[in-house]
Amino acid sequence: MAMRNPGKPSRDDPAAEESRQVLIEVRDPNTAQTHRLELELGTGRVYQAVVHSARVREDVIEQAAQAAFAAIVPADGGLIANLKVWENLALPAAYHGSPRYADLERRAADILAEFNVAGAKFEALCSMLPDHLDRFERRLCAFVRALLTEPRLLVYDSLFDGLNREQTARALAFDAAYRRRVPQGTSLYLSADMQSLPDVGAGQTLHL
Repeated sequence: MAMRNPGKPSRDDPAAEESRQVLIEVRDPNTAQTHRLELELGTGRVYQAVVHSARVREDVIEQAAQAAFAAIVPADGGLIANLKVWENLALPAAYHGSPRYADLERRAADILAEFNVAGAKFEALCSMLPDHLDRFERRLCAFVRALLTEPRLLVYDSLFDGLNREQTARALAFDAAYRRRVPQGTSLYLSADMQSLPDVGAGQTLHL
């Protein structure tokens, strides 16, 4: 496994801002084949990758996460069980030196309002523990958490798996919300098969 992006600079590092590409190489342990992903940054591109091996998908996610300008939306939400939803949402952005909690709360409320979570619903969601969320709610929270960091690369892992038709339609709106806030952001959808991946407007499909 090899990573060829600019290491892990801080978000204030000019080198991170100048980077125009993320290069990822992963080796399939079952076939010994090495796969190479070249993702352009700063062009608003959308990629989708069909990854049959769970190990390869984990390696792709791990390498993408090493980029300081990247954020991941895991299939399970990746939320910390003993922290309330609000604490989960704010933690990564606060760690990277984003605005005050009041500003983060305003931005989170703005994003969630697009998904019909506003007012009392927003307050109730933020006060819940992750164990009380359903599958879609976990992914929605993971998306909001990621978007608060304003990533240049946003990776959706198995975003649509196990969702019903209504939830899938709502999840399809994630990327539009992302692009309204980071117009030149790059998106990468990972899935185990094409059948579970609806039309996401990808400009390139990769098979790993």
